[in-house]
Amino acid sequence: MDRNKQIGFLIGLASVFAMTMFGVGQVVQLTRWNLPTANALPYGIAIAADGKVYFTEFNLDRVAQLDPVANEIRERDVGQGPFGLVMGDTGSVYFTLSQGNALDLLVFIGGGATWALPTPGAWPEVLVSAPTGPGKVNLWLNERNASKVARFAPAQVFVTLPLILSPAQPATPVVTAIAPEVTHVPPLVYPGNPMLPPPIALLVPTTSGPFTEWQSMITDAYVERVAVAPDGRVWFTQGAAPISVLDPDSNTVLLYGVPTGTAAFGVTVAGDGRVWFTDTDRPAIGVLDPTTADVRLWPIPGGRQPFDLALDDVGNVWFTDREGDAVGYLSPARNEIALYRMPAGSHPVFLSLDNAGSVWFTAERGNFVGKLAIVPVLGEPPTLPSDAFRFLGYGLSQLGSRASGSVTYLYDGSAGLPVWISVEILRNGVVLPGFVSPPVRIDVAGTGTAAITVEYRGAAAATSDEVRFLVSLTPGGLALAEKRVDFPTTWTP
Repeated sequence: MDRNKQIGFLIGLASVFAMTMFGVGQVVQLTRWNLPTANALPYGIAIAADGKVYFTEFNLDRVAQLDPVANEIRERDVGQGPFGLVMGDTGSVYFTLSQGNALDLLVFIGGGATWALPTPGAWPEVLVSAPTGPGKVNLWLNERNASKVARFAPAQVFVTLPLILSPAQPATPVVTAIAPEVTHVPPLVYPGNPMLPPPIALLVPTTSGPFTEWQSMITDAYVERVAVAPDGRVWFTQGAAPISVLDPDSNTVLLYGVPTGTAAFGVTVAGDGRVWFTDTDRPAIGVLDPTTADVRLWPIPGGRQPFDLALDDVGNVWFTDREGDAVGYLSPARNEIALYRMPAGSHPVFLSLDNAGSVWFTAERGNFVGKLAIVPVLGEPPTLPSDAFRFLGYGLSQLGSRASGSVTYLYDGSAGLPVWISVEILRNGVVLPGFVSPPVRIDVAGTGTAAITVEYRGAAAATSDEVRFLVSLTPGGLALAEKRVDFPTTWTP
């Protein structure tokens, strides 16, 4: 048979395979790099591709660079009140100047550029990169005091390029072990009504230079945080006011009400479109499903002010609790929260995850940059009865760089809904790079058929010998069940 065209078909019942999930909470390693100057008030943090860590020092009007290998910190003087920042091109960062009411670009060993915001006294804070947009650079930010969200999209960026080498200051790391406080926390569930869509309004934008601004419908509440979804829409929070989502293409905004007693603050959007947020009033970690308007809230045991949050690769949530002096970890699949207590008065604020899964954060009052090096392992792994999910059959055909087909299954819903079916391409038991296969969402228990597509995007031909079908609670998450089948073929670009 032509190896460039394989058609496989299997009918039969398959047993469920046990999966590796997180186990009991474990001790993690905290590394702290204390800052050279007292009361620097570090806030925004970002990690460069080379492993260097950039952060703002609000009180000192500086942007700093930590080299965690050399244990050195370098600083550059900037404008007034640097707050949030994101990585730009190699060796550069974009950041907001809250007190200076501007957005800056800094090449850390060179020059930079400054853009003043159109609205006086807007108090810009966080910056978020956009997947697409009209400019050479596309960033979103909140204008907290102006109750606006803004897009920064310059057509061109010019910077001066003098060579500026900041002196290195030694920063001896302090390493300690921290045991987690692990608590089972059932969520509070607030069902939405998909028959009643959220209110919609038209927002007329104003454009001035590289900035386009949209005034929130709720003008008497601060715009606290913004997050950009994979579809390009922009979500933003305003405390007890509804969580809003702006479609910049149509200039329309949808408003999703939050449960009574909720104050939404930090926000991020998962790959499946669900909106995660911190609730500073309860306090809790929450998630909004825009499809159903359902809201779930996991109260934080002993929590005080959950501030920032980020999702890991398997759909779990890291967060900081500023007033609670803790970095926390929520496993929504297990309804468990682990809290890692920082030294008293540390006030952890912003965080970022690196490619290895380590958590980097700034400690506002502790005056340090911290790193948690080991992902905690929480709770006993959820198990499925052997007949809870069954693969009844599959059909898959492949030609060149593409394959398509379907998987037939029977699922009793015992692990919850939705679940996701995904595909991996293997050779000698190792997952091959360069393959893209969108996970398929399963929302209803029972028998069904999931359409599968696979595309190879590598530069050279690749040979596989196996296909693995996976079932998980989140897209790309750890598997609840799997089925492996022989599939020897050659994929060509």
